[in-house]
Amino acid sequence: LIALSQADYDSLTAIPDIGPTTAQSIVSFFADPENRRIFQKLVDAGVNTIAQKEEGESDVFAGLTFVITGTLPNLDRKEAQALIEKNGGKVTGSVSKKTDYLLAGEAAGSKFTKAGELGIPVISEAELYRMIESGAGE
Repeated sequence: LIALSQADYDSLTAIPDIGPTTAQSIVSFFADPENRRIFQKLVDAGVNTIAQKEEGESDVFAGLTFVITGTLPNLDRKEAQALIEKNGGKVTGSVSKKTDYLLAGEAAGSKFTKAGELGIPVISEAELYRMIESGAGE
């Protein structure tokens, strides 16, 4: 939070998923003297301003974008998405040049074909787990 309170508009918009409106709101919030005073009182009082990782959480997929297709052996799509996000990755709904991996299960259709056309690596659920265990992507 301290770094966030000191960030400028350009630094904030460089962060994935922070657009111009959000960046401007953050800058405006911390530019307000009353908000800065209250924030500083909280810091001085010992409020923890550093996010803690949950158990099993990592940054192994930080900066990576996944698309999920087909039926996975053990996870449904929401569970697979949560696992990827818990490890720092992002999940989108369609394959593009920005996709880093396609997580594919049985009956993978057009997304599988598109990934092949774009040269995007296709991984299985088992490979996803191996990547997490080995720290691939860090």
